[in-house]
Amino acid sequence: MKLKKIFISHASKDQKIIKAFIDDILHGALSVKISQIFCTTTDGTKIESGEDWRNSIRDALIDSRITFLIISPNYKESEVSICEMGAAWVCSGKVIPLMVDPVSYSSVGIIQQPKQIEKLLDETSLDRIRDIIQRELSINPEEIKSDRWTLKKKEFLQKVNLHIKENPFYLPLSREEFEKTIKEKEDLEGSLALLITEKSQAETLIEELKRAKDVEEIKAIEKKYSSTTSIEEFYELCEKVAEQLKKLSSIIRGAAYISFSGKDVRLGYQGWRDEIDDAISRDYIDEDQEADWVTSKVMRSLESSLNELDLFIKDHNEDEDFISAYDEEYDAPLSLSNIDFWEKAFNLSVVIS
Repeated sequence: MKLKKIFISHASKDQKIIKAFIDDILHGALSVKISQIFCTTTDGTKIESGEDWRNSIRDALIDSRITFLIISPNYKESEVSICEMGAAWVCSGKVIPLMVDPVSYSSVGIIQQPKQIEKLLDETSLDRIRDIIQRELSINPEEIKSDRWTLKKKEFLQKVNLHIKENPFYLPLSREEFEKTIKEKEDLEGSLALLITEKSQAETLIEELKRAKDVEEIKAIEKKYSSTTSIEEFYELCEKVAEQLKKLSSIIRGAAYISFSGKDVRLGYQGWRDEIDDAISRDYIDEDQEADWVTSKVMRSLESSLNELDLFIKDHNEDEDFISAYDEEYDAPLSLSNIDFWEKAFNLSVVIS
């Protein structure tokens, strides 16, 4: 193999960028002969047929006067290119790293970080590269015409910038960013699987609701497909009752408790005369101080909510999971006939005397 003066280490995916660098800068502007350039992807500079490419690269690296490292995101992902970078640092004459955005000084690589690194697509960097090539290859300054250099340099920058705009690099990811992206992908896949399952369940629910004959069947179907746990349903029912009880004073809550529970307890009125009279006037209780479940909307809603809760409690008396969760939360018997239950479950004071 003929000895080469310039070695260009690059990623094969950057072939068009390298071809422009050779055609416009090295050969077109600086008159470097094609035969003096070693590049594995460009016509006239490739490895000769029949040669072992590894030996050819090794020999070219050892003998070259200048080694350009065209460090792009593609270069960073190429195993061969990274090996060439290390070898160039060890055995080549003049090593000139040329970064291509978005590669930066911090991401270029530990081997090159201590070196002065130029940017391939920067006019000032290209001017310095011209001076280095001229010096290292002993090119007569008379051979480099200023007007031609300026023209070819601008042609090169315009051509490569347009190529990158049409074929943008994928931004390199750090390990942290990569792992975060994988986690987000897994989360999205999990969400998608859940949505597919929920869609299927919704379609089945709709079909069953269409076949339901009455309100009770509809309620049973809704309960079947509900994702709410028993204790969560209990909390919701208690909150529904509590919202109605908050509209009553504590002594009138006591009247509601006595009437609903059926306990043989008399409502004391000492000190509560004004509250009792007000409740009678609003038809919350009657003159016998018993709850009036019919006349006012407040009391009708309260009785309905209490009945719903009472039915739930009866339906779950043998639900071990629910009973266990209830006992862990409340220190009161699970019964609407117990005043401690009213105060604990509804989180309100209930006065009967």
